[in-house]
Amino acid sequence: MTKYKILVFDIDGTLLPFGVDELSPRMKEMFEKLKQNGYINVLCSGRDIFTVGKQIDNPYVDYFVGANGTFILDLKTKEYVFETTIDYEDYKKFAEYAKENNLPYSFVGNKWGYYNELFNIDHWFYKPYQDKFISIDEFEKQNDKNYLITVSSKESKVLGPKLTKFFEENNMNVWVLAEWDGGVFISSKGITKAVGLKVLANLLGYSLEEMVAFGDSENDVEMLEAVGLGIAMGNGEDVTKSAAKEICLPVTEDGPYFKLRDKGFYE
Repeated sequence: MTKYKILVFDIDGTLLPFGVDELSPRMKEMFEKLKQNGYINVLCSGRDIFTVGKQIDNPYVDYFVGANGTFILDLKTKEYVFETTIDYEDYKKFAEYAKENNLPYSFVGNKWGYYNELFNIDHWFYKPYQDKFISIDEFEKQNDKNYLITVSSKESKVLGPKLTKFFEENNMNVWVLAEWDGGVFISSKGITKAVGLKVLANLLGYSLEEMVAFGDSENDVEMLEAVGLGIAMGNGEDVTKSAAKEICLPVTEDGPYFKLRDKGFYE
């Protein structure tokens, strides 16, 4: 046994190649072996309870830190053990800005996902889960929460700073959590995957130092820097690799499986 107690995995680009929804045989074996050896397994993703799909049905995974750290779901009890949401008034200010600037966006609660008329719900990521998403016009009737807003944009590096300026000028308790080549994530201010994992560690009586985490994207940077052993995927972004202590093989070559085997987590 190593000093590490908790194994944390991003999903897209880490456990699953983009566009794939089934774990490889090796990755399934990895989770089973980790659980047999007494480790706590955690999914930590930008995905939410609607788009995570079958991954939370994995019997060897214990917790889902979803929507980039905005909530923690205990997969054994199906209870939310932590959550932080976007204030309704802040959402209304954002929605007005989005309307004025023709921004396509979606957001997720715990009853439904929601999207505006400009948002491409036929995108490969959302297409399998369309029945879980309804119009933003329905949001106020649902008495639902708002964990995370996703804005689609091909110019995220331009949009991110513009949104940040708008949020600051309007004294809003939200921020641009991450930018990527397809858009930006907006969450309650101060939330990252690392923050969600710190909450989970405290709940379980462990420290971030006792965690190993795997990730590939910009929204994984804080997580990889915060944990005891942050490992970037071989297919990961340069900024993610720079934040990691080690790098493993790409997702298409089952990188986490071989890295953990080589480090003695299982045989």
